[in-house]
Amino acid sequence: MTDLVAACRTIGGIVRRDPRYAHTSHLRVLVGGSVVFDEHYRGPVVADVFSVTKTVVASVAGIAARQGLLPDLDQRLPHGATWRQLFTMTRGAATDGPWDIDTVTALPGGQVARIAAAPVREPGAFGYDNGAFHLLSAALQDVLGRPVAEVAETELFRPLGITDAVWPADPDGVTWGFAHLRLSAESLGRLGELWRAGGRPLLDPGFAAEMFRAHSAGGPPESLPYGFGVWVGDDGLVLAGGWAGQHVVVLPGAVVVTTGDPRFDVGPPPTDALPADWQPALGLIREHLLPLL
Repeated sequence: MTDLVAACRTIGGIVRRDPRYAHTSHLRVLVGGSVVFDEHYRGPVVADVFSVTKTVVASVAGIAARQGLLPDLDQRLPHGATWRQLFTMTRGAATDGPWDIDTVTALPGGQVARIAAAPVREPGAFGYDNGAFHLLSAALQDVLGRPVAEVAETELFRPLGITDAVWPADPDGVTWGFAHLRLSAESLGRLGELWRAGGRPLLDPGFAAEMFRAHSAGGPPESLPYGFGVWVGDDGLVLAGGWAGQHVVVLPGAVVVTTGDPRFDVGPPPTDALPADWQPALGLIREHLLPLL
């Protein structure tokens, strides 16, 4: 354990000194469920976790499955994609031009309909697809009878002791499924412990088994095989990842959380621009921590 803490301190020193890591906000390490290192470097404590939101949406789906509310995953939704294709980002639909997520979220309404109308180009092929998880949020709202954020609050966050979650919705009241859930590193660690336990006791075991196995070889940005809203690596590694350095690394015996602030030290005023040479702390985790865990 002494070596592990020393490695964490080494990472902290690099984060403080090296400008490439100036957007790293927090490092939190749990081993066997116990916190062994926790350090905040800069930026807000509760912040947008970006695409880690997708992993939380998949977790809510696991709760729906446990409650017997989730349909067969190969059932097609009205727009033609199956539940499984949405979870695995294999619907093969266009995600550029008018279907780019930034363009979609600028709409005053009808965001789900815009995403659903995207033409299908490569059905069955993995392609990073923010819109797929917003479609999932809308579909889950239909089967659950409540927005995903409301279900998460009572059935996921509250049982885990998470009290700082803020999860906004689109103009039509559909919880954003691809990003913008706000959580602290402590709360991400609590979610990581749930995922380390294979979703027990909150998620349906069969759904969780599907969630945490590779369904495709994946691709950018993490270049790992992809499950249901998570990246899957070797030796039981599961990775929830988000833009600007949000990562929850889940190993059989440990959980490592890093958060990042894309706006830090780039203003004023704050913008969502990251410098060309920025680096997420995940590379430091792989180099200094994973060999010890």
